Amino acid sequence: MKKYLAELVGTFCLVLVGAGSIAIALPHFWISVAFGTVVTLMILCFGSISGAHINPAVSVGFYLFNKEKQALAYIPFQLVGGLLASWLLFFVLPENPTYGETLPTSGIWPTVFIEVFITFILMLSILFIVESRNLIIIAIVVGFVVFLAAYFAGPFTGASMNPARSLGPAAVSGTLNLMWIYFIAPITGAVLSVPFYQFLKKIRTK
Repeated sequence: MKKYLAELVGTFCLVLVGAGSIAIALPHFWISVAFGTVVTLMILCFGSISGAHINPAVSVGFYLFNKEKQALAYIPFQLVGGLLASWLLFFVLPENPTYGETLPTSGIWPTVFIEVFITFILMLSILFIVESRNLIIIAIVVGFVVFLAAYFAGPFTGASMNPARSLGPAAVSGTLNLMWIYFIAPITGAVLSVPFYQFLKKIRTK
């Protein structure tokens, strides 16, 4: 149970800090810093307990990578963590219209492509760096990748890469009609990264 609570609390903190930084209208650069920093901290806090997936797309990717069924069991807890954080933002900032939700600003299909691509890069970086088994290095690298993705893709898609990060704010603000993008695209990106990583690894070991 400790692992599932770690995923719930980790995702809660991710959404509270990340979406909260948008809700209080921080400048874009500092929003990106907030996302990267909170991911780094959550990996340092919970990486040794659950692996700190804090993202259903990452959990699906790890399930495909090592066939660990427990990874899929993390997903409900991640979604609940995101929802709880968003409800807290709702009570703290009742006048905010979006609560940090992710919205496409460049059209549906460009958004799908960007979310697939940045989640592909995120999952690929995780698969490569997790080989080091050094939690500090993993936390810094993954946090930096999240920062870069948020900085460059945030203005176009919200740089979700994470269904749990998008579901909470969308549910609280009542705009669930585009949530299919932020479920399908990140999961697709994570899924595609696994065979690509395995292909690259085979080439590297020849």
